[in-house]
Amino acid sequence: MENTLMNDASFDGLTFTDLSYVQETISRKTFESCVFESCDFTESFFDACSFKDCQFTKCKLTAVNVRNSKFSDVQFHDSKVLGVDWTKAYWRGLDLGAALYFKACLVNASSFYGLKQPGITFEDCRAHDVDFREAILSRATFSGTDLTNSLFANTTLTGANFNGATHYDIDVKNNNVKGAIFCRYGAVSLLTSLGIKLV
Repeated sequence: MENTLMNDASFDGLTFTDLSYVQETISRKTFESCVFESCDFTESFFDACSFKDCQFTKCKLTAVNVRNSKFSDVQFHDSKVLGVDWTKAYWRGLDLGAALYFKACLVNASSFYGLKQPGITFEDCRAHDVDFREAILSRATFSGTDLTNSLFANTTLTGANFNGATHYDIDVKNNNVKGAIFCRYGAVSLLTSLGIKLV
């Protein structure tokens, strides 16, 4: 399947399996309703590409460059999506599209700084050192996700679901958490930002 992605500019409803595009540039391609299985895009550059209603399963997307690429209704399952700066993607005009969805993924060291991603989902993920500052993440889901050292500051988390999430550090004075859901024991960590000590 070598050069499969280089032959055409537009792909619709196709399944790509075991592709290897490590440190390569994939430019101005459109993917709609496509599935990527066990593909390796480590340190590749998605240059002005468009992904709509696509799914990545068991893929390696570590340190991919998503500059000017569009993502709408895109899901990642059991994949390594490490060190991705999502702020470089093209989000203008995509406010009505479905937010990103991550299930059982590694998303460490990624950035969502300042993005509007209401409804974004991180389910059973490892999200260490992720930058969520200034982002609008209302109705987001973080269930079962490890948020060690991830940053929340002036983040909109209204109606977000943190049930089963662990190791988060959220200052309730500097973030909007109205209507957010926290499990009973995990919510204890929220009290530290209020100077409250439990004995």
